[in-house]
Amino acid sequence: MSVWFLCALLFSLICQTEQDGRSLPIKEVEVYVEKTNTSDFGAWVLNVKWRDELKAGNKESRKVSYDMEVYYTEQMWPVHSETIHVPQANTALHHWKWTSPIPLQCTSHSVRLRRRDQYHISEWTPLYTYKGEDLSATGIKVFPYDQVFMVGSNITFCCILEKDNVPSSDSEFVKRISNRTYITKSLHFNSPSSNSDIRCDVNGSPYAGGSTVFIGYPPDDHSLTCVTRNLTSVECRWEMGRDTGLRGLRRTIYTLNGSVCKINKCVLLEVPNQVTNWTLIAKNDLGVKTLTDTADPMHRVLLKAPSTLSHTANARSVTLQWSWDVTTYTSFPMICRVKLNGSFYNKTFKGNGLSSIYLDHLQPYTNYTVNVSCGSDEHFYKWSEWSNITFTTKEDIPEAVDVWFQYFNQNTYVLWKPLNQQQSHGIITQYELTKGKRREIIGINPLCYNVTTGNERSDQNITVSAKNSAGLSPPTTIIVPGYPDNEVHISRISSRNGEWEYFNSTCGYVVEWFPTYTEKQCTVQWTKIPESEHATWYRTWKQNGIFKVVEKYACNESKPVLLQRSEGYAKDQCNFTEGEKYTVSVYACNESKPVLLQRSEGYAKEQKPSETVQDLKGKQNGRNLELYWNEVPLKHQKGFIQGYKVITFLSGSKTPVNTTVTKEPRVNLILNPGTYTFNVSAFTSGGYGGNATLSFNMEIKIFQMIVTTIVGCSAATLVFIIITVLCYRKRKWLKKLLYPDIPKPKLAGKWTTKGMYCTQMTEGYMKCEIQEVHGSECPATAESTHGLDLISSNSTLFPAKHFYQDISESPADVSYYPPPLLCAQKLTSIIENPSYNMTIPELDYVAEISELTLEMQDSYLPAPNFVQEDFVVKDSACYKPQSA
Repeated sequence: MSVWFLCALLFSLICQTEQDGRSLPIKEVEVYVEKTNTSDFGAWVLNVKWRDELKAGNKESRKVSYDMEVYYTEQMWPVHSETIHVPQANTALHHWKWTSPIPLQCTSHSVRLRRRDQYHISEWTPLYTYKGEDLSATGIKVFPYDQVFMVGSNITFCCILEKDNVPSSDSEFVKRISNRTYITKSLHFNSPSSNSDIRCDVNGSPYAGGSTVFIGYPPDDHSLTCVTRNLTSVECRWEMGRDTGLRGLRRTIYTLNGSVCKINKCVLLEVPNQVTNWTLIAKNDLGVKTLTDTADPMHRVLLKAPSTLSHTANARSVTLQWSWDVTTYTSFPMICRVKLNGSFYNKTFKGNGLSSIYLDHLQPYTNYTVNVSCGSDEHFYKWSEWSNITFTTKEDIPEAVDVWFQYFNQNTYVLWKPLNQQQSHGIITQYELTKGKRREIIGINPLCYNVTTGNERSDQNITVSAKNSAGLSPPTTIIVPGYPDNEVHISRISSRNGEWEYFNSTCGYVVEWFPTYTEKQCTVQWTKIPESEHATWYRTWKQNGIFKVVEKYACNESKPVLLQRSEGYAKDQCNFTEGEKYTVSVYACNESKPVLLQRSEGYAKEQKPSETVQDLKGKQNGRNLELYWNEVPLKHQKGFIQGYKVITFLSGSKTPVNTTVTKEPRVNLILNPGTYTFNVSAFTSGGYGGNATLSFNMEIKIFQMIVTTIVGCSAATLVFIIITVLCYRKRKWLKKLLYPDIPKPKLAGKWTTKGMYCTQMTEGYMKCEIQEVHGSECPATAESTHGLDLISSNSTLFPAKHFYQDISESPADVSYYPPPLLCAQKLTSIIENPSYNMTIPELDYVAEISELTLEMQDSYLPAPNFVQEDFVVKDSACYKPQSA
């Protein structure tokens, strides 16, 4: 029984499972589009709702999925497929959304779905269709139409045509998705636009369809701030974000705490005396932005600008008055600030309902623009906007005039500088000049007056005052020294540093300058170095042509103390003209009169000469050519002339033959015959000026050549004769100077020699003797010196000029030498040679030899045979030769 029961139960379950699998659990399927205000012009979101009956009756939760498929109904083209997973819940109702790449009106869309769980997959549901406009549209329609899209969107448009119509070949609708519907490629819109048009033209038809879309951004506003300006209402403002690009009905709508606002401003007619929250909502078709602000309105008081300003001005002060448009400001504590000609005034003003202020320390006869801004004094938040008023202060008496003097053409002139607006304190109408008891009224031009006629030698006391509608300025007095007797030495200003020496000055120094070559009076300019509270002295450097005041010292008992250092070239301060020569003078000021310290001339900056040298000429003398010229005119030198450059060319050649630089306005050149071109240019430290050109033909004349040759030869002959006569008359002196006598030789030292010494006797025979002489190191003396006569050249026995033979040598190798310089010896034996029939007497001394000449070209005679005998040397004395 139990087995049959189990089998029956299993069969029942199998049958129930098969019945569940065959039946469709998905019921009540609904397909529709999003309901929006613009759904008629382009619906994009397809909604699908359904009920799952199995899940509704199943108490156990299981993991369930659904397969979804979307088709273009007419062609049954699959458009989208997706599997969605639902959470494990007991709910049986499900909802799915799908956004179509094209508006759903373009063609009909069909949807089917099926259930999938871990045990089985159900069958597909029937197709559920949303009908498109292509089934019933008349005429040509384009979708989407009149819709708003975000910048950066990709949009596909569709065009629905009547039957048997196709888009034109140049149309952007290129793909067909149903019998009447064509679509474009996806179009990208990357910038905001208030409208963008798409046209759909039909072949063979004058009619066309079109669509307009709007591209923009959602709201992006920020920084909401709420303040009160009149203490009775709250005004809220915010910072606008980027431009949405949407206008008209698609613009952004603003609401503040439920009240519709204008763009960038919203006003609430209530000021709560407590902390309040304000909420701003900005909304358009692309999005919503919410801003909030929280504050106590009485801590956010932003006053309005003062209105209806007026003034009461004096020469150096003004009183400003204004009114308030808001009556609640009357008792409100406030603080105000002031700008004077764009700069903040050094004082602020406070008061309840403040409506007037007083400004002082102003300049007379000056235009001013005053701005006033106020804010809350108790709980300061921000300054109000600026109000403004312009006015002019009244005139005041002028400042003292800067006066100086000038000597010109034997006359003395007094000059003064015009007062600027800040110094004149009004409009100068005239000047008053006092000389002694005489007063002169002088107009405003020229600022110069001749106080002498002729070269006045005495000092003059001159006073000058300026006048405007307020009165006369304080008088300026100057003591003009008498016309100088002599001209002052003028030095040249160089680029080296220089300075004027200290001078005891009680009122500083004055430096004046004027163009050196200007022939007009009253052209002097000057600057004054004012006095100090202490005794001071100044040092200036003349650099780059003019000067600059650099240091100011105070004198004390030990050393100068530097008070001030300033830099600035005079050419920058005083507007010197480059290339213009100026005369600069330095005066020391004291209680009596100005004293001239030094005067110099120089250029602020040297330039090259503006003209060439003048009157270039040449003068020939043989091969020598002298070029000479006049200097560049002074006005056109533009600097100190440092020299001249002379370039020589052969005619027709561009290569210089010679280039010479000279400091003098002349040059000598040695040239060969020919035609030459000379370019002469002057130069300064600023460069070379233009070239002055001269062509010259060098000719050498025959007469000049002959004269030159004769004169040269005659001069050489005369010099030779004079030298010959002088040499003849001074021949002894020249011989002694050029060929002096040679001193007699002397011998010294230890030596021993044997020799035969012969003497020519008066009887006609020669007397000879052999002796051995020993030298010693002792000095020679007159007593130990003996003479020895040499063999004469006319001797009959020994005619040869060589008369000395060393006995130790063999007769066959006889050589004759000059007799040695011997120490004198006294011989002990005398040997006679009978074969020669002569007697050798005793020789007491050896002759001193002073001069000997050997002549080797003569033939030598054989030496006679002598008998050598022993001998003894006695009584020897040293002999040394004399040095030459």
